[in-house]
Amino acid sequence: MKNFSRRLGLAGLILALLGGLGYALAPQFKGFYVLPWVVAAPCLALYVVYNLEAVRKFLAGRSVRYGAGSALSVVLVLGILIIVSAMTAKNSVRYDLTQDQRHSLAPQTLKVLEGLSVKVKATGFFQGEGGFQVRGRDLLDQYAHVSSKFEYEIVDPDRHPARAKAAGITRYDTVVVEAGGRSEKINNLSEERLTNALIRLTRPGKKVVYFLTGHGEKDGASSQKDGYNLVKTALEDQNYEVKSLLLMQTGEAPKDAAALIVAGPQKALFAEEIAALDRYLRRGGRVLFLIDPETAPELAEYLAGLGVKLGQDIIVDKMSRLYGADYLIPLVTKYPRHPATKDFNLASFFPVARSVSAADKKIEGVSVVPLAETSDQSWAETDLNRLKQGQAQFVQGRDLKGPLPVAVVGTISPGDEEKPENETPPPDDLEGRKKEGRFIVFGDSDFAANAYFHLQGNGDLFLNSVNWLAEEADLTAIRPKETKAQPLMLSAIQARLIFWFPVVVLPLAVLVIGVLVLTRRSRGE
Repeated sequence: MKNFSRRLGLAGLILALLGGLGYALAPQFKGFYVLPWVVAAPCLALYVVYNLEAVRKFLAGRSVRYGAGSALSVVLVLGILIIVSAMTAKNSVRYDLTQDQRHSLAPQTLKVLEGLSVKVKATGFFQGEGGFQVRGRDLLDQYAHVSSKFEYEIVDPDRHPARAKAAGITRYDTVVVEAGGRSEKINNLSEERLTNALIRLTRPGKKVVYFLTGHGEKDGASSQKDGYNLVKTALEDQNYEVKSLLLMQTGEAPKDAAALIVAGPQKALFAEEIAALDRYLRRGGRVLFLIDPETAPELAEYLAGLGVKLGQDIIVDKMSRLYGADYLIPLVTKYPRHPATKDFNLASFFPVARSVSAADKKIEGVSVVPLAETSDQSWAETDLNRLKQGQAQFVQGRDLKGPLPVAVVGTISPGDEEKPENETPPPDDLEGRKKEGRFIVFGDSDFAANAYFHLQGNGDLFLNSVNWLAEEADLTAIRPKETKAQPLMLSAIQARLIFWFPVVVLPLAVLVIGVLVLTRRSRGE
């Protein structure tokens, strides 16, 4: 019986190991490991009963004691690792060590995720296990890491065709984002597209932004370099509805206007239109003025009444030459503290801009402060004829020395409107809400045109201004950019070195060293 128990013990040990292997390979099939363990248990028990003395001597041996100490050390180390893993799973920290922070989410994305009030579910339909699926999973994982209200799932449409068909998926690499009973599809997933989809899905309704027309303003439908097609698209991505406004026809600004944009008028506004703008502002309206040099003298006169001084000049900045720009494209890197430019650290460029500053005389009920300023090396050239001849030169006492503001932001206290006699505002008038009027004035409209919108921080500065006017505080941040390829450019010499060193020199060196070693051994050295 003792010899038979030893055979049973060996069989029990083999069955226990096979059960462990079955559990590791297919834990969902319990028969693969439960049955071997059930049979192994009585086999091992019989072995211990009939070989108790041998088992006792084995356990009391030196090797077992040392082995037990080693096993205990291993268990302690594994326990520490498990505890650390559990702690980091709940309180994880990530560091992006890339030079351009390509693996970090943009400030606006972080604001949107932190402000989520509803659950968001993203389902990525990716083919296979590599390529775009890996990049898509990494991006979705970053979003889920920031907000517990964002969750995602990866589905292979080839393995789950029913789910793909139910979701209306007709192409690979499509992400369906769902929130609040609404959904949106994203092709060619990127941070910019995903964040814009979140904004559209999680914001109730759409605010309306109007562009003033009829005076040669920038055209939101134009894709030419001086058009505003990119501005219009960007605003729509931010969940705004963009409309045109012919104020000389309507006579009043629409009551649903979240903001009104006057983008580079080339012809004079009628007095009635300026009066309508003034009424809109003083009833709590929001206006963005973009006024180019040598244009709109009637608007300059009106804004002077609001404490804004539009300079009859053009800003010259010779520092722009260092960045490959013309000296009439001043560089702006200074943004005085204001909610519209909070944490804004991008440079912006203003092609042919005039100075805009707060007037020396304060206007009661109106507050005006700088929003963006040029460098110390700039000045405002007032001799425009000489400038057009390419002979710009700073003259002390005539020209203004930098830094110069190219934009100001102002607020109008509610209740300051002077109403015509016998005029009764409607019950739902903006004034009844006691909202302050807000306005921003830029001395240039081309900085947001198609040719310059994506230049450094130009587009972000424009959109931040609109968002502050429209009271969309969580959208006032630096926006995500499309990831672009950054090819490594090599000279002819560098390319030859990269080829010859690893392909020829290193293998040849190994071969020479091997021959030398064999030669010395053959000589008995």
